[in-house]
Amino acid sequence: MNQRCRRNHLIGAVMIAAALAGSVAAASAQTKVRVGWCTSVLTLGVVPFAVAIKMGWYKELGIDLELVNLPGSSDCVRNVATGEVLVAVPTVEPVAILRLTGVKTEVFYTAFRRNIFGLAVPASSPITGYKDLKDKKIGVTSMASAGVVVARSVASSVGLDPDRDVKIVVSGQPAQSAVLLRRHDIDAVSQWDVQYTLMELAGVPMRPLADRELESFPSNSFVARPDTIQTKGDVLARLVRGYAMGTLYAVRNPRAAAEMYHAVYPQVVPTGLDAVQALDQTTALLKTVTPKMALEAGADKWGASSFEAYQAYLDWLVKAGVLKEHVDAHEVVTNTLIDQVNDGLDLKAVEAALSR
Repeated sequence: MNQRCRRNHLIGAVMIAAALAGSVAAASAQTKVRVGWCTSVLTLGVVPFAVAIKMGWYKELGIDLELVNLPGSSDCVRNVATGEVLVAVPTVEPVAILRLTGVKTEVFYTAFRRNIFGLAVPASSPITGYKDLKDKKIGVTSMASAGVVVARSVASSVGLDPDRDVKIVVSGQPAQSAVLLRRHDIDAVSQWDVQYTLMELAGVPMRPLADRELESFPSNSFVARPDTIQTKGDVLARLVRGYAMGTLYAVRNPRAAAEMYHAVYPQVVPTGLDAVQALDQTTALLKTVTPKMALEAGADKWGASSFEAYQAYLDWLVKAGVLKEHVDAHEVVTNTLIDQVNDGLDLKAVEAALSR
């Protein structure tokens, strides 16, 4: 090989090596994203995150996820507003409440498409409706939880004064709430569906107080500041794209998703059970969650928000006295990123994972 050929060969080899190194660097480049999770402990709503991490989808999307536990939805919205976390997954009430004070955040992806919140009582309780809550104690996970807003709202909806006619107290997590219910230290709880199943597993059969209107409202969703949505839309789209893929997988194969949840977040594994029993319990609980995360019949875009559904809820909050004045859903909800999220959704990767 003459000198020119050797030189050209060397240059070609260097260029190939540089290209390979560049592609590896691009593949490994990760954007750190801090996400506020609005309970003091991780709950089943993070299962899609676990699936996206375990399947390597977040690595491919360039997302390095950090979940930050916060006491409740109000704290989540405040931490988004101050920049402590880039994104959070609260309910919409504090988004609207704080909007009236000048704090601007927006829902950009609806995760729970039906309401997970509502009041419940022990199955043997004489309480049959909201009016029976007069002079009763209602337990919530924390005073920053959306359960406080819901409890106050339903009390107001039947003419009760939420400041004088009911008493809202912190009853903690399901096992602790179950003890307080059994001892009659509290009479009802304002938490969410999975919590009630866990209370039953702790020995207190529960009966939700039916409310079709409340059940139809959207629940926890991804929230960010408007300027973040505008300037970091690509990062946000990649974050929720992975969540959407994880959600679809969990809807279709809850047991495998539950197993990934245990693997990625071992602190959530139920104690006092063997591995199979723990997985059985988590799978059963997850099956109560996924129907509210799945797309409605006829819907084809993950995360798309219904302005009509949000407006109905905001108007309900005004009637209940939780919101002091009208809030337009378009001020607190946006679908700006939805096409970007769905256009890049790798449904083939989900189907391939499900077929293994």
